[in-house]
Amino acid sequence: MTTHNCQQYLEKVKNVDQDLRGMAVSDLLSYLKSPEAKLSNVDGGLYSESLVSSLSDPQSYVQNLAIECLGQLVGLISTDTVLAIVIAICNSIKSKGKYSGNSALSMALRVVVSRAAEDVSNRSALANQATPIVQALDKSNSLPADVTVDIFVALSEILTHAGDHLAADADTVANVQTQLLGYISHESIPVRRRAIEALGKFVVSVPGERSDQALDIIFRRYSTSSSDSDSVILLRVLVNITRQSPSRVASLIPTIIDAELRTVDESESERRVASLIALETIVRHCPELAHGRRDEIYDSAITALKFDPNYNYGDEDEDEDGADDGMMTGSDEDFGDDFDDDIYEDDQDDSWEIRLNGVKLLSGLIKSSLYTPDNMVSHIGAALIGCFKEREDIVRAEILLAYATILDLLKAPVGVPSTVAMDVENNVPELLSQQAPRTVSALISAIKSYPKATETKQLGFVIFSRLVVIHNSILDAHLSTITPVLVSTLDAEDTAGALQSVSTSLVKTNLKLDVLEFLRVFLTRENMSDAAAEFVFVAKDGITKSVSSKTFQVPATSFDVAASLVNLLRQSADNDARDISRFNGWIQEMATLSLSTANATDKTLRTRVCVFIGTLLRQFGDVVDASAVDQALQTLTTWKHGFTHNLVLINALVTAASQPTRLPRAKVLEVAPSALKQAVGLLGQNDPAINAGALEVIKLLSGYSSDVLSGISDRILQGVIDLMSRASVSPPSLALKVLAQVCPCVSKSNIKDVVPTLIKLTSAVVVYEHQSSSALGELFENVGRKFPETVYYWNAELIDNWRAAYAQFIKQRSSSGSEAIQAQFPSQNLANAAKSILALYTGYYQAKGLAWSNDFLSKNINSAPQSAGDAARACLALRTLGYAALRDMLARDEPLVKHLNDLAECKNEDVRSEAAIALGSHAGSNPDTLPALFANATSADSTGALSMFQAVKVAIEHVVGTKRDSSVASDMWAQVTQYVKSAEKPLPDAVAQILAVFAVSFPTTYIPQLAACIGASGSNVDAKLTFITAFRTLLADKQLTLACEEQIGLVLPTVLANISDIDVNVRRLSLLAMYTIIQSKPALIEGIVSSIQPVLFAQTKIDTSLIRTVTMGPFTKKIDDGLEARKCAYQCVHVLVRKMPAAINTNDFIDCVLRGMDEEQEVRAVVQQIVSESVSSLTSVYAANLDTLLSVVAATLEKKPHPKAVKHELERFNDMIRSTVGILVSLEPASKMPGVRASKYKDLVAKVASSTEGSMSVYYKEIVSTPDSASK
Repeated sequence: MTTHNCQQYLEKVKNVDQDLRGMAVSDLLSYLKSPEAKLSNVDGGLYSESLVSSLSDPQSYVQNLAIECLGQLVGLISTDTVLAIVIAICNSIKSKGKYSGNSALSMALRVVVSRAAEDVSNRSALANQATPIVQALDKSNSLPADVTVDIFVALSEILTHAGDHLAADADTVANVQTQLLGYISHESIPVRRRAIEALGKFVVSVPGERSDQALDIIFRRYSTSSSDSDSVILLRVLVNITRQSPSRVASLIPTIIDAELRTVDESESERRVASLIALETIVRHCPELAHGRRDEIYDSAITALKFDPNYNYGDEDEDEDGADDGMMTGSDEDFGDDFDDDIYEDDQDDSWEIRLNGVKLLSGLIKSSLYTPDNMVSHIGAALIGCFKEREDIVRAEILLAYATILDLLKAPVGVPSTVAMDVENNVPELLSQQAPRTVSALISAIKSYPKATETKQLGFVIFSRLVVIHNSILDAHLSTITPVLVSTLDAEDTAGALQSVSTSLVKTNLKLDVLEFLRVFLTRENMSDAAAEFVFVAKDGITKSVSSKTFQVPATSFDVAASLVNLLRQSADNDARDISRFNGWIQEMATLSLSTANATDKTLRTRVCVFIGTLLRQFGDVVDASAVDQALQTLTTWKHGFTHNLVLINALVTAASQPTRLPRAKVLEVAPSALKQAVGLLGQNDPAINAGALEVIKLLSGYSSDVLSGISDRILQGVIDLMSRASVSPPSLALKVLAQVCPCVSKSNIKDVVPTLIKLTSAVVVYEHQSSSALGELFENVGRKFPETVYYWNAELIDNWRAAYAQFIKQRSSSGSEAIQAQFPSQNLANAAKSILALYTGYYQAKGLAWSNDFLSKNINSAPQSAGDAARACLALRTLGYAALRDMLARDEPLVKHLNDLAECKNEDVRSEAAIALGSHAGSNPDTLPALFANATSADSTGALSMFQAVKVAIEHVVGTKRDSSVASDMWAQVTQYVKSAEKPLPDAVAQILAVFAVSFPTTYIPQLAACIGASGSNVDAKLTFITAFRTLLADKQLTLACEEQIGLVLPTVLANISDIDVNVRRLSLLAMYTIIQSKPALIEGIVSSIQPVLFAQTKIDTSLIRTVTMGPFTKKIDDGLEARKCAYQCVHVLVRKMPAAINTNDFIDCVLRGMDEEQEVRAVVQQIVSESVSSLTSVYAANLDTLLSVVAATLEKKPHPKAVKHELERFNDMIRSTVGILVSLEPASKMPGVRASKYKDLVAKVASSTEGSMSVYYKEIVSTPDSASK
């Protein structure tokens, strides 16, 4: 808008005609929302003044438009103008006073501040808005409740987004504190709630003395209050702070827990509810602080759960001594609901609220991990079951949900690993089985007692589902009890059933969906008991009826359940020889229903129906009527051009016809010609998913009989070639598999026409695509067998493509830039090319009727390579020979072995490596040559020894690791260990890796022997280093068997004794082994952790004998040869305190931390991580030593860099300062512990935050503003 337009607007908005005023503001709003909106400072000010005036317009719709305009205006005007708007609105509110209610002023303030918090990057400018806002809160203004609520919402936005900047204005901060402390006792519940929320944000977000003072005042009043109503208010503030920042009140939590546990069982209703909510909040947000009082908290929850003085539950209300904790629902934003005093305010009996918060407290305990799984089931679960018949719907729903949550946490089946769900201990399924009769009885009783409570039924079936997931036959003995409820539910009219009382993701939007989900889970099992078979037979009719339901998602879900039943029936018949003939009628009925629904307009339903048809044909294609089979196959093989449903139909067809299947072979062959013809057409579509589906169909049908390809194989070949040609990335391996099946059926004349294109496409795939090895092997073997005359051309093209890839690698490796660092030998490319050539010639020799021969490779390995091209060809030939040897295709060949030995010592490192692999593979297929190979390795020169030992490793992996030849293992173990024991120089890592292969393959034999070698190495450092490296290699295996772990645990004391060895390198390797054990298998070290700690902590001390001075020209430098070992020791301490904090010797630990804080930066960085990650679990330890820790921190921060420090020295100095500041920030929780003098900590933090020297204050601000930054 121009200035002229602005003037027009100002004139219109003052018009007496309300329509003109409304149109003017509406037009302005449209402009402000447009992308091209732009305002000058003058116009922005004029519009702002006018819009604030419009907030008092007599017409409400003008007011509402003005509010929207102000919100849009914030992003287009200066921060000063925004502040002017806030001041003007606040002044208007103050002037109207008690008459400002129901006006647009406070709502506009709320909108403007909220938008400013989002759009204004200047946080100081946002903080300035707090001054007029808090002035409007003065109680002398007598503001209405709705206006006060809006003001508090606006103030909370500022506190949240600019609290740290607000701290600079002492007067405003003091005024904010005064007003908030005054309003938390306001007579209006909404005002009180918002004031409590704002006060919590003030304490959390505004740094400095005033927020500390506010927290002290709140806690002091809380601690000394004799009034329940005052205690409730103050406790709510503390709860709010805890939810936002648990660390802010960590030092107060023990006192709060103690106070609330003393009063919770005797308090009146409101006070008791507040206590329960406070305890639940503590358990949820800082469970580690509640651990010591866990059982007392639990007792209070159980007492509250059973508090119902006005009702007698009879026999169902049993006293469960071991009752357990429940679960919590909702999110951190549920604070308002928790304290809503208006809920059911007319209900004379408010005991339900105590029970409700009792079960929420139990829920908090469940999710806190304070209880083991078996305790949750045997105690908490038992208590909850006894309360399933709770008379209040909202409480009953929470109780059922709590029990369901226990099961949800336990839902990983036994033997199935899970990184999310809690591990199910071996006795948990048994405990649940013992509990099942009572669980089922209580649930059914609750459902019958409250037939109109839909959520009770929903949660009941959720519980049944969870039980079955944990143990699939747990309900089999109780199915007769469940059956009537299930049948009546599925037979009833469709009933919507989203929970009204509880917000949860465990239930679905309709009761029938929860019942069907239970059936689906129940049917996902490997076998059926007789009881399960009877249950399924009755339930099948309900499934059939649900298929015809009109309720959203029910029919589709019913077909899913029906598919599960079909699979179970077939499985039961095949595996258990169960007679399922009585289900034949249901099978026929479901076939008819599915075919009549296959063209449904609902896409989801149509998809599920097709999946069911495919499953039904696969499992019972021989039972379904022939006409129905014909109709089903016709449905699944009718693919319309451009129809997205094609993929669903194709997948269903693949399901139906994939072997093994009950679908008659003749029926498949009948539809094959038509299906193949359509599939070829789909190959031309530009849709990768459809293309893949078409390839799957071709592969599937051609696998039935090559005869189906007659007359269409040439078209399929061309279609696949066209598909591969237009692919922007490498073609799918499925295309290669199709080629492998189709090529043998293609005419020779046609294959000759496409050979150049086919060679170009497939040879490139060989080299650059790493996922297609098996498909390529099958293709090339078929090509070599069917078209031997083309083998030469394929071979030449494969070699040329590999040479190009190798040349690119050589170019990268020879460059001087970053490319050289990143260049990696294209081993996978070489593997694909070698496997393809091997397959090609395998087929060729089969076609010629000859034994496989390596003659075609010999010319490439008879002499040392002279060029990169020669090296590429040699590498390819050597890798191919290696694969042939591992497949036992390569006969024993002494001249070949001699060539390989020569190449293993040639100058080209790539050829040398490949020769070693080929030599090892040859020895692996001829184990009697292994001793000679090892002898050659031990006598080779330094260049050849590495390759020769690599060859031995390859052979040992094949003979010992793969074939498990114990005789060869025994002989070679003796030979290798004797060689290591006699070592007089460092040995290649390959020797240690060879020893590790023995240990992994035969753990009970060789792990003890390996440990004995470590212990018996004496003063032979090189031997000991090799044996320890072998042990570390063993630990690094990610698939260790239980036998390996058991043996490792037995020998650990012997191995880890070397962390105090006289040789620093032996100590370092032993410490690295210890680190790996604690990190990945802490249970193995639990038995010796206490005895090994003194030795470990001793390794964190500086050994001055390892410090030497080196002269470099005019300079001298101290070299600490023990630094790396010491760093390893600190890393062990780090992982130990993270994995096993309860086992730490705290005295030695704190001494170690103090030493490390004054160490080299490499060590100090590890100490920073140790402090940051352990302060929450060892808060009291740090608190007890805080003064000493702070003294070290202060001394370090006082250090100055050398005046002549060079760049890298300055970088190390800055790293030291940053690490030390990180340690200081991490120590904050310790400074807040009861009895700790926090002044020294606060003074040091203030000094760091305000420092103008170096980057200290910058580091501090960065660390406190970035989550987890202190540990980095």
